[in-house]
Formats: sequence, C-alpha cells, structure tokens
Amino acid sequence: MRTANTHKNMARCAATATLACVLGLGLAAPAYADTASDLAAARTKLEQIGTQTQQIYDELATQTQALDQTAGEITQKQQEIADGQAKLSTYVAGEYKTGGLSLLQVLTGVDDLSDMLNRLFYYGKVSDKQAQTIQEVKELKQQLTDKQAEQEKNVATTQKKVDELNAQQAEAQNVVNSLDSQLQAELAAEAEANAALQAGINASTAEKATVSNETAGTTEKTNNDGQTSNNNNQGGNTPAPTPAPAPTPQPSTPAPAPTPSAPSQSVDGGSVVSRAYSKLGCAYSWGGIGPNSFDCSGFVSYCLTGRYCRLGNTGTFMGWTRVSDPQPGDVVVNSYHTGIYIGGGQMIHASDYNTGVIISSVAAGMNNNYIFVRY
Repeated sequence: MRTANTHKNMARCAATATLACVLGLGLAAPAYADTASDLAAARTKLEQIGTQTQQIYDELATQTQALDQTAGEITQKQQEIADGQAKLSTYVAGEYKTGGLSLLQVLTGVDDLSDMLNRLFYYGKVSDKQAQTIQEVKELKQQLTDKQAEQEKNVATTQKKVDELNAQQAEAQNVVNSLDSQLQAELAAEAEANAALQAGINASTAEKATVSNETAGTTEKTNNDGQTSNNNNQGGNTPAPTPAPAPTPQPSTPAPAPTPSAPSQSVDGGSVVSRAYSKLGCAYSWGGIGPNSFDCSGFVSYCLTGRYCRLGNTGTFMGWTRVSDPQPGDVVVNSYHTGIYIGGGQMIHASDYNTGVIISSVAAGMNNNYIFVRY
C-alpha cells in the first residue's frame, strides 16, 4: 500500500511541478516528505530504546553484583559457623575429655555436692552456648537465603526486560534501515523525475523559439514581395497599397542558465574540517543537503565534497575504508548517524531538530558504537 501511495505522490508531484512551471509558481513539497517524517520518528524511537537498554543494563549489573556479594556473605558465615563449632567441640573435649556429653555422663563419679554443682554449671553454660549458636546460625542462614532468593528474582525480572528491549531495538533498527532505503529510493526517483521534467521544459522552449524564428522569416519575405510589386506598377492607375507595418521583433531564444562551476572536491582533512565549522548553528532537516539546513548524511556529503549533494547514507559510509587512527576530516559513523571527526575525541554533526549542527563528544553519542572511515 505504501509503495502504491509513493508512486501516486511522485506522479502528483511531477504534474504539479509542470503546472508550476507554466504558471511561474514555486514547486510543491517533495514526494519523500512522508517517508522522511516516518524515518525521523523511527530513529527517535531507536534512540529512546537504546537509552532504556543502557539504563536496564546498569540496573542488571548492580543487581548481579549485590547477588554475588550475598553469596560471598553466605560462604563467609558458613565458614565462621564451622570454625565456631570446631572451637566449641574442642572446649567441651578439653573440659570433659569427651566430644558429646549427656547430663548422666557429667554427673557420673561426683565426689561431693560442690563438685556436682560445678559440673552442672559448666554443663549448663556449654548447653546454652550450643543452643544460642545453633539458633543464630539458623536465623542467619534463613535471612541470607531469603535475601538471595529475592535478589535472584530481581535479576531474572531485569534480564527479561533486557531481552525484551534487545528485541525491540533490533526491530526498530530494521524499521530505520527499511525507511532509510525507501527514502534514498524516493530521493533518486524524485531527482530523475525533476531531470525529465526539466528536459521537457527545455525541449518545449526550444520548439517555441524555432516556430517564432520561422514566423519572423515568413513575414519579412512577404513584405519584400509586396515592395517589388509596387515598383512594377508605377506607370499604372492602381494606387500604391499602404505599406505593411514592420513586423514586431520576436523574442530571441532565452539563453540557458549557466551551469554553476562545481566547488573543489578536495578531501584534504583541513578543508573538510573548515567546511564543517562553517556550518555550525545551521538547522537540522530530514533530507536536507544545504545550504542552511542538513540531515546528518547531507552534512557529511557537503563537508567532504564542498557541494550541496548527497554521497549516500550511513549504510554507504559504513562500507568505506575503516581507520584505527582517525584524523581530522575522517567520517564518524554507525548504522543510523554520522558526522565529521575534528580531533580530540570530538565531531561536528547535524544532530537533531532541537540542536542543529553542533560539536559533540564521539564517546558520548549514539550508544558509543561509532566506527571511523575515510572517504
């Protein structure tokens, strides 16, 4: 359905342009306006998903770190418990010469009341200590186990969010790629239609000029024949006819507009950077190739060539030769944005509708997944 509408829009645009030429009006809005708007929205959505994904990754890293810390605490407490039990067993063995004592064993061989009370006192102390230690161990292990279970639940929930955002990001990237390809195709079709239209206008103008010249020649020949006839009849009674008025000069064929000379296409890094600086503050517009508004690939194309043209899109630029030692004038690019590297970890680029052409840090932009290529 969108393809059919696109063809209709292009046909309607061409017809409107022809009428505009006849009436001396400005051209209608380009046929690719809707696609450019859709592409802008898709790229904005992709950026939003990228930001959310980075935030959720940070959250997952924090939760995983906390879970690892809890596991370490559990291991440490279990070791402390084992050490405490060993010390307690050693104490009891040293005190009573046995590892596990019952009350009957404690009271066996009592010599007098004082000895019995002493044994009961130590037995009670040891029993209380054992009971207290066991209870503390149970409570601590339960707390740590509950904490660990809650953290594992949080990690699983966050991981699910990460998976969902990754899927959304992949889908959004596919939409951006599709719309970007469609926009480039429509731009190319628009340029072809405009070229055909201009050729038709030129042919029509030339034909009119030819007809005008032929008419002027016929009129001049008729006037000459009339003058000859008058000279031959000077001796007769026929009155001389009134001379025909001189023909109105016909307009000459308009000279075609001179083709502007193409600026230098130097790819010297200094020239590229100078052009980039000269456009700081210009507005951002989808499909813009200058002179006062650009989209990201239109801006890079101007900086590289010095002409208001489009070398391609981000997919085109990513196919160029990659460099590991970027120099000022190289191209900074990922799958959906691009700019001109100016050194010092910075680039100049046509950012968005709010900021236009600005200087930004390469490391801080677009999820930090840029590559450097050379034109």
